[in-house]
Amino acid sequence: MDLMSASMDTWLLLVAVAILIGLDKSFLPGAGVLGIGFLAAVIPARQASGITLALIIVADWAAIWAYRKDVDWRALLRLLPNIVVGVVLGSGFLLVADNAATKRTIGVLIVAFVLINIAVMARNRHRRATPAAAATTPAAAPTTAAPTTADHTADLTAGDAGQQGLGSAGEGAIAGGTTTGTGTRRRVSPKSLLFGVLAGFATMVANAAGPITSLYFLSEGFAVVRFLGTTAWLFLILNLIKLPFSLSLGMLTGSDLRPVAIMVPVIVATVLVGRQLAKRVDRRVFTTLVLILSAVAGVILLV
Repeated sequence: MDLMSASMDTWLLLVAVAILIGLDKSFLPGAGVLGIGFLAAVIPARQASGITLALIIVADWAAIWAYRKDVDWRALLRLLPNIVVGVVLGSGFLLVADNAATKRTIGVLIVAFVLINIAVMARNRHRRATPAAAATTPAAAPTTAAPTTADHTADLTAGDAGQQGLGSAGEGAIAGGTTTGTGTRRRVSPKSLLFGVLAGFATMVANAAGPITSLYFLSEGFAVVRFLGTTAWLFLILNLIKLPFSLSLGMLTGSDLRPVAIMVPVIVATVLVGRQLAKRVDRRVFTTLVLILSAVAGVILLV
């Protein structure tokens, strides 16, 4: 389908998709999945996949510039090799599996991760609230002592844990990974292995790695801008790897690049606006939005 001769409704939809992709990269991870679904409803699915890949790469570059000082290279390098393993597994799986069943499987996994993350966050908040309730009982009042430095440190740690969900006690808590006193990791964490392989598998078979990696970085307790900067670099690398395959399969043609070029200012402007919003959003609000959009993405893959 030649988008340059498409109807005004299709162009308005393309603008909406570009905005959603820009927000996905700069403020609301998971929003792009909604845009991809919308575009695939009005143009051929293969063409929609190729065009959205090009739009996403533009948004990746814009997000990297916007968050150029906010990236955790250690977390990124820890995840990338595992993602490559997932891509290889996904490639093999595509040779024998039905695509619809694969999407539903990934959808189930995403929804399951969201529910687990919510459950762990609720448990951590309950544990944090229990000592606070005990401290306010009448029996404890006469023996109240001035807080020590250790008490203050414990409170800060508990506060962080309540927000980190799956990573409430650091990566080793769920994964069994260990660290030295200086923070040097002794062995590969099963958590990064699990999320990395699943993300690579998902991006290869259904372009659905975003919600999985969002849940991983969310579990690491990243600040909002560090979260967004790290995911921007991760997906630029992944999408550049996938681009030659899309071109060789005819999913993206020269005529498709013209509407993509027209959408560049829309994407860049959206990324810049998203960057400003990310600086101001409360982390609890951000966490809630990411979980909601991840759940929505999972449900979209299920139906």
